[in-house]
Amino acid sequence: DYDILNEGAMDMVIECAEFYRSLLVKKADEPYYEIHDVVGPDEYHERVNNNAYTNRMTKFVFDTALELIEKYPSDEYNSLKPMLNDSAENMFIRAPNDSGIIEQFDGYFRLEDTSVDDVRSRLIDPKEYWGGAYGVAADTQVIKQADVVAMLSMFNDDYTSEIMEKNLKYYEPRTEHGSSLSACMYSLLSCYTNSPEIAYPMFMKSAKADLVKGGKEWAGLVYIGGTHPAAAGGAWIVAVKGFAGITEEDGKLICKPNIPEKWHGMSFRLMYQNKLYEVNITGENATITEV
Repeated sequence: DYDILNEGAMDMVIECAEFYRSLLVKKADEPYYEIHDVVGPDEYHERVNNNAYTNRMTKFVFDTALELIEKYPSDEYNSLKPMLNDSAENMFIRAPNDSGIIEQFDGYFRLEDTSVDDVRSRLIDPKEYWGGAYGVAADTQVIKQADVVAMLSMFNDDYTSEIMEKNLKYYEPRTEHGSSLSACMYSLLSCYTNSPEIAYPMFMKSAKADLVKGGKEWAGLVYIGGTHPAAAGGAWIVAVKGFAGITEEDGKLICKPNIPEKWHGMSFRLMYQNKLYEVNITGENATITEV
């Protein structure tokens, strides 16, 4: 339903694209655009250049603006197409290195490669914040939450299963999961790499974020406790798009289940294009029925 575009949403999309355009940097001897001085999803490393997730999401904004202009052409928006095309086509998107790993940001691989437990042992106060300019994780490869993995989960069609699996194995041991938003992204990518058993415990961590103790309630000396609806949403995405394998192809819902061994099946309902459907899964078999 694109009606919302006529109620101000299209202007918002264009504003976002123009904002990101204003951030682009091009070096004299390089053909592509970079983005400098940002904080990616991994909040432990601040003021970094070319964060892989940030650059890819910026390209997504440009691509989306172009797509919507094609759906709702106007003289005002059409005049922006050359700028949007230039931005989308020349955005720096970091490729995997020879080992298949995508560097999180410029210089990440040069940081100290140590373990989460080792960084934790350096804390003076258990409530101490790990990130920022002087945090215990700032000069290490230890990250707060899914960053490259979040990008791969969102744009999984752009990468091979081998590349996704290599990055999953590289970044997970270096991730503290200091955010309730982290585990679901690792779980989803595990599903996309055909590893539901690896995905399951991280799925449960997201689903039970408000049911068990152990979540971070403090950021330094600031109390940030509360409920975690985004973690619940992440668990729902893992269940439906990961384990149940729900996608859409040519305007139809497709179900390609890949459920954990301990599950006998799944059953849930979905709204799709103003119609209600019931999905029933037993093992590798699935049916989608309009209700």
